[in-house]
Amino acid sequence: MKRREFIQKSSLAVIPFFISHPLSRFSRKKHVYPTIIIGTGYGAGVAALRLAEKGMPVLMLEMGHDWSKLKTPFAKMTRPSKFSAWMRKKSIAPFGNIFRFKKKYPGVLDRQDYDNIKVYVGRGVGGGSLVNGGMAVMPRQEDFAEIFPQLDVKLFYKKYFPLASKMLQVNNIGDAFYQETPYYHFSRVGQQQAEQAGFKTRFIPNVYDFKYMEKEASGEVPQSALDGEVIYGNNYGKQSLDKTYLKQALATGLVTILPLHKVDLIKEKPHGGYELEVQQLNAEGVPLAQKIFHCKNLFLGAGSLGSTSLLVKSKTLSSLSKLNDEVGQHWGNNGNVMTGRNFVRGGVHRKQSCIPVVSIDNRNDPTNYFLSEIAPLPMNLETWTTLYLLITRAKSDGFFYFDKELNKVKLSWSNTNASELRARAKSFVRSMNKACGGTRAHLLFKNGIGENICYHPLGGIVLGKATDHFGRLKGYPNLYVTDSSLIPGGIGANPFLTITALAEYCMEGILAEDFG
Repeated sequence: MKRREFIQKSSLAVIPFFISHPLSRFSRKKHVYPTIIIGTGYGAGVAALRLAEKGMPVLMLEMGHDWSKLKTPFAKMTRPSKFSAWMRKKSIAPFGNIFRFKKKYPGVLDRQDYDNIKVYVGRGVGGGSLVNGGMAVMPRQEDFAEIFPQLDVKLFYKKYFPLASKMLQVNNIGDAFYQETPYYHFSRVGQQQAEQAGFKTRFIPNVYDFKYMEKEASGEVPQSALDGEVIYGNNYGKQSLDKTYLKQALATGLVTILPLHKVDLIKEKPHGGYELEVQQLNAEGVPLAQKIFHCKNLFLGAGSLGSTSLLVKSKTLSSLSKLNDEVGQHWGNNGNVMTGRNFVRGGVHRKQSCIPVVSIDNRNDPTNYFLSEIAPLPMNLETWTTLYLLITRAKSDGFFYFDKELNKVKLSWSNTNASELRARAKSFVRSMNKACGGTRAHLLFKNGIGENICYHPLGGIVLGKATDHFGRLKGYPNLYVTDSSLIPGGIGANPFLTITALAEYCMEGILAEDFG
């Protein structure tokens, strides 16, 4: 055989191996760091900043893009782009998904589809702060005390919630602007009709810069919230984590963030510390290389789905077999259910701000407990439709488990929960329509109710059950959790302020006792 023919045939023979094993062991490299944080969401951002302030170098691994460096503008809700959805060829909003993309891309919004429920999460440096509505709701003290009886409730409301609000740059909309601007006509109508139906309403603080919004309305600055930007990211006025906690953490010079790095498995090293198997993705979301990271201290901040799935998988497939049976348990959807009303008297106006500022608060009614956002529907036309996101009493009986046949982590979530949420939403809409007219919004959701939609996944690694009282994983030294998985099922409010306050509390205890 001639040399050229041998090389050609040998090369052809090797190609199938690399196609079937794109992340072969030849590409594995070891990277050693003292402290690694998985994720860049609320709990991860708190951990990174507080560790760096103590002089400790930190590496953060994020599976999504660093959108601030990518310089790719976020898309409007009414005109999503390939940057809007995580590895999909179609948009994934709760309704109206008529938009298709030429190819898949690791976009900013992901939807994890499980049996009986679809869970939305943010992808990128900043996690869920990139795609949420920014409502910084403090839970009722009695609800917080019931969920966390082991914690000092008064201390949280005196210290940790105010600290979280300050760090996240929470502010309130100006009354004059709210009452006068056409962009909140929908909210004023919703507020008036809720009160007409006998419900109480209240203004909710937000992390969106309302001074910037006022300049948007007057044409002084580029529009963002007033131009349909919300679930696919916000380009200007929103104070997401990349502008608050993460910005301060990076300013210390001790924090490094590696985007497009997806952690697949955690192993305990024989003589202490942890080993991470990590896929590095390219800009299109395709696996590029497999890396091995070693660390002494490991913090999980990948959110309720990410952190819990990773531990459940690692307990089954690696050396984390000593994790207790509480890992994966007590998951809930924070009582999320969406609904709406058509033929709303007074109309809702075609111009709508994407940032909700008013809630209907019925949490003092034990038989009909709920907190409901008067949510925008920014279609740039008069729809005569109001939209609501209800947060109700949430069960926390969902659980994660590893399906060996499918070789993947799955979530068990009962249809019974959906039935209860549907009944609560029906009761609310019935009361509103009886007092104010209108019909249930059948055009938005099946039967006018979206009970299988979750924006606030909580639980899976619950504080005081799977962990100790500061988020340390039981049985494993130097392995910590600081994210939404610590909260069982539901908190009775939009949860990110609680997640941040809880992370501040955990990090204060961890730093004092383990890094003193």
